[in-house]
Amino acid sequence: LTPMNKPDDFDVWRLPDDGSVQKVTVQNDTKVPNAVTLVIEREDHTLGNLLRMQLLEDREVTFSGYRVPHPLEPAIQVKVQTRSEDPGPVQAVHNAINLCEAELDVMRTSFKNSLAAVNRSR
Repeated sequence: LTPMNKPDDFDVWRLPDDGSVQKVTVQNDTKVPNAVTLVIEREDHTLGNLLRMQLLEDREVTFSGYRVPHPLEPAIQVKVQTRSEDPGPVQAVHNAINLCEAELDVMRTSFKNSLAAVNRSR
């Protein structure tokens, strides 16, 4: 028994091969200075919350939040506002992604080292 409106699981996480959907689109906010909304396709709360929290660590970021517009739409909207245009919100997102990658590399190395220590002790 499957819900009628539920999209196919494969389509929820994979971009179409025909290039009809861009992974990220940037929409400038016309009402708020130095703000953009990024629409990130085929992502959910996992990336949204991770990115939001990392952005809030940046002193130049005055606002960061995300939302899932609809549970059946496989996309998130991340809104970012910075104090100035240099660095602007898009650069702040790039910086946040780079910091997340660095943090994940530290975690991966720590995990591998711990796993190796457990294997050596056996």
